[in-house]
Amino acid sequence: MLWLSFTMSVAADQIFPVTVTIAALNAGGTASTVGAIFTCRWIALIVFALLGGLWADRLPRRTVMVASLGFQCCVAAVGLCGNASPWLLALLVFLVGGAEAFHRPAYQACLSSVLTPAQRPAGAALTAVSWRLGAIIGPGLGAYVVTAWSAGIGFLAVLTAYLLGLVLLLPLREPVVTPGRRASAVREIADGLSEVVRRRWVLGVIVAVALQQMLTIAPAQVLLPLVSRETFGGDAVYGTALALLSVGGLAGGLLSMRWKPDRPGLAAIGGLALYGVVPLALTWPVSPGFVDACYIAAGLGLEIFAVQWVVNLQREIPPERLARVTSVDWLAASVMTPLGLTLTGPAGAAIGRPALLAIGAVAGFAVPLATLLLRGMTRFQSDVSAFGGDSDPEAATSLKYGHGS
Repeated sequence: MLWLSFTMSVAADQIFPVTVTIAALNAGGTASTVGAIFTCRWIALIVFALLGGLWADRLPRRTVMVASLGFQCCVAAVGLCGNASPWLLALLVFLVGGAEAFHRPAYQACLSSVLTPAQRPAGAALTAVSWRLGAIIGPGLGAYVVTAWSAGIGFLAVLTAYLLGLVLLLPLREPVVTPGRRASAVREIADGLSEVVRRRWVLGVIVAVALQQMLTIAPAQVLLPLVSRETFGGDAVYGTALALLSVGGLAGGLLSMRWKPDRPGLAAIGGLALYGVVPLALTWPVSPGFVDACYIAAGLGLEIFAVQWVVNLQREIPPERLARVTSVDWLAASVMTPLGLTLTGPAGAAIGRPALLAIGAVAGFAVPLATLLLRGMTRFQSDVSAFGGDSDPEAATSLKYGHGS
């Protein structure tokens, strides 16, 4: 039920931006208007990320997810009114992003609690499969629905998907994680940060992913459509490459359901470093096939990394702090991604596109691989004791089965 609910949420998340984009353009907006509207999502994630993790650790995770999806249903219902102004659309995007900041950490922590350690790799892989299937199917489906009917029907599809996700959560039974002693919000957020800092491999991965987002992934997102038009004379390579990135990710998720590497950290970091081939492909776009192959490899590597990262984070972090650690990861990426998107244009004008892509390629490979020098990185394992002095993170809390509400 949890995975099906997440899949519905992903479907809504993919249809929603397409619906908002077309609604904004129908209201007389420009490309700059659309860009400003979606900046609101990043602002919301940055503002609410740590609070989302905090409350997902304080309350039953199912309760947080139900509340988040219910709120997103209300936001989507506002879009059904029709003729939404760009200002209203920006507000809707901000509100949906804020709810997402609560839902995602709660989902990751709940997934860890309802699965046994042996089941967690399959659970993380299914999550990756949901993401990639949504990325492949969602935008095209959203565009078809909105183009064939109207933006209002698009918002209705979003509302329906969020509502289905909510309903699927209602019968869910989750273990109740007994929280530690309640403290101030600032202190509890600091406790989550301390779990990151105490484990060098966790801190190293979060920093590496954030830097790669800014230096490699964001510039590639901006420059791919330009390379597609200037080198290949149209947008076909742009659309195909993005679709194949998701296809590669889908393959990586399916592979990770069966593959259990002896050194999960080494496999994960190797997968993350594969994204360095993307700026190389954009620097020397010798053929559409070469670009497509590089995007498939990058997608494959990203999901191999994502599954190993999630599974080993669930193993290492005490359950009552897992959502807060997840939110720190989200916050770092949410800060650095829009920064990279914003700086790509000025940086490309200042040093030239080839130099910018060269920096992206070097960073794509070097930043993740440098983390292998950190202690415990190759195995995603630390030698610190769990909170409270127990060496087994899963024994650090008392779990009892029953309704999570």
